[in-house]
Amino acid sequence: MGLPLGGSAGAWMTRQAVRRGLLGSSRVWFGVFVATGAVKAARRLMRSGEAPTVVSEALRPGEGVEVRNLRPDRARRDSAGRG
Repeated sequence: MGLPLGGSAGAWMTRQAVRRGLLGSSRVWFGVFVATGAVKAARRLMRSGEAPTVVSEALRPGEGVEVRNLRPDRARRDSAGRG
């Protein structure tokens, strides 16, 4: 049996933990909620350093920088087909 809506096991567990543990009254699911939060915080703290530098240029007085994202946002692309 697959997960509802084809989601990942971690996302399903986090949703259940919020619904049943944080908003509900289940101590077990509240423990799952705390554990998943601790794992996410640990992963965030363990990330290695800064992102790599892609471009580095010196600017003269009066010059500026324009930053663009050329690839469409994944969330927008995924939700565009629904509805």
